[in-house]
Amino acid sequence: MGLIIFGHPDFARLLADRIPNATFIAIEERIFPDGEICPRLVFSNENQISESHVVVVVQLEADQNKNDYLISLLWTIYNIKQYNPARISCIFPYHIYSRQDRETRRGDPISIQYLAEMLESAGLDDFLTINSHIFGKSDIQKIFTHSKAYDISAIPILIKGLQNHLSLKGEELICLSPDVGAISLAYAAATAIRSPFHGAIHKERDPNTGEVTQTISKLNLEIKGKNIVVVDDLVSSGGTMIGAAKLLKQQGAKQVFFAYVHAVHSPSNFQKLLAVNSGGIFSTDTIRCNMEGLTTISIIPLLAEWIQKLHSWMN
Repeated sequence: MGLIIFGHPDFARLLADRIPNATFIAIEERIFPDGEICPRLVFSNENQISESHVVVVVQLEADQNKNDYLISLLWTIYNIKQYNPARISCIFPYHIYSRQDRETRRGDPISIQYLAEMLESAGLDDFLTINSHIFGKSDIQKIFTHSKAYDISAIPILIKGLQNHLSLKGEELICLSPDVGAISLAYAAATAIRSPFHGAIHKERDPNTGEVTQTISKLNLEIKGKNIVVVDDLVSSGGTMIGAAKLLKQQGAKQVFFAYVHAVHSPSNFQKLLAVNSGGIFSTDTIRCNMEGLTTISIIPLLAEWIQKLHSWMN
């Protein structure tokens, strides 16, 4: 069975190049003056899609409207379905709407569920995402009815990439979570580089004022003189990361690094991160984010490995 990777040249082609015998087909996106989106499949022979295993992978741009991204992806999957592929697998590097996984206020939509239903309706067979916001908290398969769903972690490839970029000359690198919500990610990072794990920074929010306080009193760790990396799944406003960095530097940390999978932040919020960071800021290319001062670790090797395993299983 043939294997075809659909996507944009600057990401999907690089992915296809890492997989033996994979064919790359570009998606050419046109936006009409009224805002309507027309993603075209740029192929010369429609018969090559028939009975092939198709993988659609589209990288979100940092400044791209997420709803435009979603519509383009849905149209693409539905269009491919018309050419009778054997299977359609969709890689969603950053799982948009994954933070809307519960009714936090009366009347809120559970958007993560509705998104899954739309993807399946378009013709999806497999769904892969990287560190969804529900990673480690809920089984992503539960939001899908017919498709196979996978939620894998980029934390090991991110933390090892960070370590390779640094010149610590054998000094220990301590992995901490900025709050208990990301403690499993910090643990995975520590395990990947064989570093002792010490836990999470304690965070509390005043229910009346909304004011956030962070403390390290519950950590069994001497901060002074240590190189510390604060690990999380994503950074948007950056407030939690910034608070953690200030606290650690006040306690005498030698260097503080930030490592997070998804660079969701705006350029202005990223500048705030730069202002308090003493070491370096590292993220992955689940979102295409070209900001000076941000070191990007590619997830393409991780995706290539997953695709080859899935394709081998199908054959």
